[in-house]
Amino acid sequence: MSDPHGAPTRPHRPHPPAGPRRRARKAVARWLSLTAKDPDIPLRDWKEQRPAMLPTGHRFDAVKMHPDLVHAALGSTTEDGVRAGLAAALDGPVICRHGLWYYALVPPRTTETWLSPHAAVLGRGAWLAVPQIDATPQRMAAPYWATPLESPDRLCLPDAVATILRAGAERLENPAHPHTHAWRNLLNHLITCPTCTNGEPCDQGATLRQTERAAR
Repeated sequence: MSDPHGAPTRPHRPHPPAGPRRRARKAVARWLSLTAKDPDIPLRDWKEQRPAMLPTGHRFDAVKMHPDLVHAALGSTTEDGVRAGLAAALDGPVICRHGLWYYALVPPRTTETWLSPHAAVLGRGAWLAVPQIDATPQRMAAPYWATPLESPDRLCLPDAVATILRAGAERLENPAHPHTHAWRNLLNHLITCPTCTNGEPCDQGATLRQTERAAR
């Protein structure tokens, strides 16, 4: 199955029951709110359906990704195609602002080890507009979760984010680069393989990942 741009879409995975899902969202919102000096302020903002301004560098850093790089890496510009690709490649939370930027939430202090020339990392001293936990695309420029923050221990891995950026840059600058082909094969498999979708790499997925790394 693929989107109109040729990117495969992620197989449907059943959602947990509504009760546990609500409790999980509340726990994540509370965890995020503790980033602020006064946690009640972001909680109030989200209750009133406004994004909350939270400082980065404490509970998370944020990689600021240009949409051209993200769309080139994933081979899609549609919301469903991008969501499927990000979920498969990063398996972590990404905030989107329509047509402006994607922000991948990564562990704090990523700023100290980040080497990719394709994006900057927001750390201590910076701020990020964080939407309510269940925010979906509604209007231009309003931030929403391209992929959700499901739990505090499931932030994006910096190396995975750097790989997406590298793949996007290569596809824009040199589509014939060997890594571009290896990356597309890996991404297509990660999105469509039920085993890899659930977080346990299959033998083929592991082989494709090794090939992608060797082609960097």
